Amino acid sequence: MPLVSTTMCPSTVHRLPSTVILLFAFFALYSTLLSGQTATISEPLTIRNDYGYELIGRMRDRILLFRDKFTQFEVQAYDNQMQLSWSRELDDLDRRGIQIVAVIPGRNDFTVVHKLRRRGFNFLRMHKYDPGANLIDSMTVKAYGERIFTPPSLDIIQSDDRNCIVVYNLAEKEKIELTCFRLDKMQVLWDKVIGLDPSDRFEPEPHQMVVSNAGDFYYITEKNNRRSKSENHFFHVLHINAAGDDITTIPLKEYLTLDSKFALDNLNKRLTGVGLWGEKNRNRANGTFFVSQNLDNKSIQTIHYEAFDEKFLSVLRQRDVDDNAKGVTDSELKQLVLRQDGGALVIAERNHEIQRGSAAGRGFLRDGMRMIVDYYYDDMYAIAFSPDGKPQWKTALHKKQYSQDDDGTFSSYFLVKNAEHLRFLFNDEIKYENTCSEYVLSPVGEFDRNGILNTQNQGLRMRFRDALQLNGSECLVPSEFRNKLRLVLLRF
Repeated sequence: MPLVSTTMCPSTVHRLPSTVILLFAFFALYSTLLSGQTATISEPLTIRNDYGYELIGRMRDRILLFRDKFTQFEVQAYDNQMQLSWSRELDDLDRRGIQIVAVIPGRNDFTVVHKLRRRGFNFLRMHKYDPGANLIDSMTVKAYGERIFTPPSLDIIQSDDRNCIVVYNLAEKEKIELTCFRLDKMQVLWDKVIGLDPSDRFEPEPHQMVVSNAGDFYYITEKNNRRSKSENHFFHVLHINAAGDDITTIPLKEYLTLDSKFALDNLNKRLTGVGLWGEKNRNRANGTFFVSQNLDNKSIQTIHYEAFDEKFLSVLRQRDVDDNAKGVTDSELKQLVLRQDGGALVIAERNHEIQRGSAAGRGFLRDGMRMIVDYYYDDMYAIAFSPDGKPQWKTALHKKQYSQDDDGTFSSYFLVKNAEHLRFLFNDEIKYENTCSEYVLSPVGEFDRNGILNTQNQGLRMRFRDALQLNGSECLVPSEFRNKLRLVLLRF
């Protein structure tokens, strides 16, 4: 989970002054969920001046929270009743010139990935801690040198087991710097620079990146996703590992791709992708496609296109479909869930934003008043694909969420996975007094909708999209209400 920015207004990041006083009471609040499950709620933390925080998860018998105070870094531990057990400052991290890239939990430790700037030079460093937040190892992974005009802009991708990460730098337009690192051994597997095709910058989805548990990296770009060049439409797949590089292509049909999502299937050794396509333009999805490539024999590829049927469209849109309104607008692929048999489940959400008060799209009007941005996060739909790429079932999950000037922070959903079903957790409405609901989706596409939590008079505003699953029956959800952070432990 990426570092969550704390907010007064949820879209504004605030940095910490040199000192801050924390007022904390050592007891927890309890709540009963509407459908019989339970929620355990911590006492509030003042985060007005925090830069951000991250949910580390469960380590031994404690749940850990990482707080970034810009010049001070702290780990707090909670027991199963969400009472504060201890709090520890990470003194080994520098107080200046540091930027947290990620906090990655392991089985018995967690690693803080950060960028350090010293005398104009930039370094990538890793610090590993035990469950008690004691430093057990540290390492300077890479020196980027002195870069005045293009300082490194770092981000990471993780393997499924979260043991291999690739740190990438996208600060320069012509290239990407990649460093693959194995966390359990604190070892650099490889470090490379790849050049970028300038034409990729004009594609609707410039690139996607995935990494295997063994450190094999795949960089996927889409070529000729234009109607004038659709006869030569394909995915370009660059494979990088310690042994070398190779390139393959996956041909696509003469449809325009609206969105796509790739994942690395470590079990079946396949690169799997699912996407949406349109017949006439990129504003309306007319169907889905499934592609896969065997990683041992890359000439073995599966490609299947299929149009949305009218029954699915009428259920999703809750009205009859005419010839002028076929397809789905405002769709974004959110998650790709791999199945053990080589199939996949893709989850899409309909969302869009509208800016009001500035026809030119600028941030402020001439009279100095700020423009207004409306955020809409509406229906979700899930589609299951067999290993040969054919859709097995489609399910529409209805919701309507509207908010204003909050960057959609409290909208969308969180997915809880286990072997029996999937749970979609979300706010029914985006307001201070609210109810929260869930969809429980079965492996064959059947679902139930349940109310799970009423936040009235509880000082809660749930950020479901930033939640963290702890195991098959628990997840941790941050709540921000009037500059106070609470952690909500949901048990199902």
